[in-house]
Amino acid sequence: MTVAAGAPARPDFAASPGIPKDDDGVVFAAPWEAKAFALVIELHQRGGFHWQEWVSALSSEIAADVDHTPYYELWLAAAEKLVQGKGLVTSHALASTQVALRVAQSAVDHDHDHDHDHDHDQAH
Repeated sequence: MTVAAGAPARPDFAASPGIPKDDDGVVFAAPWEAKAFALVIELHQRGGFHWQEWVSALSSEIAADVDHTPYYELWLAAAEKLVQGKGLVTSHALASTQVALRVAQSAVDHDHDHDHDHDHDQAH
């Protein structure tokens, strides 16, 4: 495959520790994992950070994990720390986005028919 002049080089995925792969390449258990993966690749290709910076950030998350956190949760944590550390996003903007995503996910997770009110926080 030929890379056009000026096009960013493909990152060396072999350098990323523990990346889930099969014979066809990188694998994902859920759509959000693929999105988190793509976000990191896009940020790297736009010049947000060098690939070795990413490898170091991800390696640090993996090394510090004592709870056997799922791989792409570590990937996302490393990405959040790296983009904040590089000044690509403010902590306020990141926190606001996290809240909005949790609210949206909660709405998706709770989209079902049932025979009770939706005030789950109160005892019945």
